[in-house]
Amino acid sequence: MTADQAREEVRSPLDLLVEHHVARGAPRMRAYGRVGSLIGRSPAWVQRVLGRRPDAAIGLHDALNIKAAYARLCTSIEAAADTTATRNSLLREEIHAALQVDLAARPRTPGGAPAAGAASRRAGRPAPSALVRPDAAARVPPSVAADVNDLPLWRALNEGE
Repeated sequence: MTADQAREEVRSPLDLLVEHHVARGAPRMRAYGRVGSLIGRSPAWVQRVLGRRPDAAIGLHDALNIKAAYARLCTSIEAAADTTATRNSLLREEIHAALQVDLAARPRTPGGAPAAGAASRRAGRPAPSALVRPDAAARVPPSVAADVNDLPLWRALNEGE
């Protein structure tokens, strides 16, 4: 392995460390500082290495520090992903249990439709019974009834009775 190949092997995880901080909202120069403090180098050194400047020397201790910082980042990301997966699994189980309780609580007929006595979930005025015929004359105020009686259709209907 040549020195250039070794430099490229170190540059990739170093770049990923910087990009992680940038993705979390840090300005690029501050991300260089954070990564530099993780590996024991200055922000200018991190910038020189990522910029492929020939005066950026990477020692063995730098490579090991970069590798350790990268491994810590990967471990924390995996732990966060596991925590999120566990939380999602628990939420799915709670939703499934709630749906099972809801479905079991509703009485059903053999065809799958809700039973006749099942309560409506919608708030508001109850639906009128289909067996009761509304009396239109009872709901018309007397002042309006005089006007309605003058309509030709109304007269024709009432004369037939």
